[in-house]
Amino acid sequence: MKKFCKLITALLVFMIFSTGCTDIAGRHNKEIIIWSHFTDPEITQLRVLADKWSKTSGYKVIIHSDKGDNRAYIEASYRNMEPDIEFGVSHDRMEKLHSENLLAKVPDNLIDKNKYIPSALETVSFGNKMYGIPLSIETYGLYYNKNKVKNLPKTWQELISMGQKQGFQYDINNFYLSFPILDANGAYIFKKEDGKYNVKDIGLNNESAIKGYSMIQDMVQKYKLMPENIDSITARNNFKNGKTSFYISGSWDLQELDESGLNYSVVPFPKYNGKQMMSFVTAQVAYVSPKSEYQSEDWSLIKYLTDNSSEPLFKITGRIPPFKVDYNIKEVKNDEKAKTFVRQSEYGEILPNVTEIQALQNTNKIMMDLTSGKITPKECGQKIEKDILDFIAKEKQ
Repeated sequence: MKKFCKLITALLVFMIFSTGCTDIAGRHNKEIIIWSHFTDPEITQLRVLADKWSKTSGYKVIIHSDKGDNRAYIEASYRNMEPDIEFGVSHDRMEKLHSENLLAKVPDNLIDKNKYIPSALETVSFGNKMYGIPLSIETYGLYYNKNKVKNLPKTWQELISMGQKQGFQYDINNFYLSFPILDANGAYIFKKEDGKYNVKDIGLNNESAIKGYSMIQDMVQKYKLMPENIDSITARNNFKNGKTSFYISGSWDLQELDESGLNYSVVPFPKYNGKQMMSFVTAQVAYVSPKSEYQSEDWSLIKYLTDNSSEPLFKITGRIPPFKVDYNIKEVKNDEKAKTFVRQSEYGEILPNVTEIQALQNTNKIMMDLTSGKITPKECGQKIEKDILDFIAKEKQ
């Protein structure tokens, strides 16, 4: 199996290079190569900005669309064929690259950290040092039908009560979306100490987590808010068609709901036990290879692209810049829905940027067993913890 994986990785790298994703061997002097995971229209806009930077810097910038993963990037680094910059990749890729010493440290004072949402900066930080720049953020909040909801719920308990009468559904078996309930009760995924995650300290099978699982199970079994097999598409359509008044999702649903003509809005989560409920924050980021011979110019280019791309990227795909409301672009300040996700992010926590977080990718079935009543909240915690421990054990092999 390992030989097969290595073969696939080699083929991926060969395909990337042979299709023109990069041509390091034939690179000319004063030429900076970028791989970007953004969409083609966004990359087109980035090329326009990069050309403007090139005219004043004297460096040529080549931007390639790259849909590969860390394996291709790491394999390329073994051959000194990685790009100078990766731009617009998910922050959860960085931990593996950091452990392989494939991330350059961000120069001091490159950016004004006070302008950024703290959780956004955490996505690119290891040991309180920054190894990348956040470009955009994603999180989720509480959608509601403005025609049906006149007084917003101030607490989670009020939301449940109103949901019983007016309808409240979301993809409840999605661990990512349901985690705020666990967090509100004191659960955590991995304990964070001194800026680092201790993956041996798992907080998903303790008394606090079990209480959270009980609340999640009750939403289906006791309060009958939604069926145990609810999915994101069904929940979104029920909200869009007016069958429900409340819905939990992220900024990625704004465009479709806007086009539907639904009179709706979004607010941060309500409070639970007097505390504002959190949400996970993820980010698209940019970073520099430590092997690049143009370190100073690389960071200068990233800074230029970051400073000048927020507005066009928001217009193209709705990417929300990682800045606090007061420092955000006017398009976000004037958009109450987009601004809500910025505010929710300020209550948010980053999805742990460690490899072990991948162990939660298959929790959907466990969560469905929980919401259907097939397992108890305690058994749910045990199964999720076992998945993480099994993943860690396999990683060590």
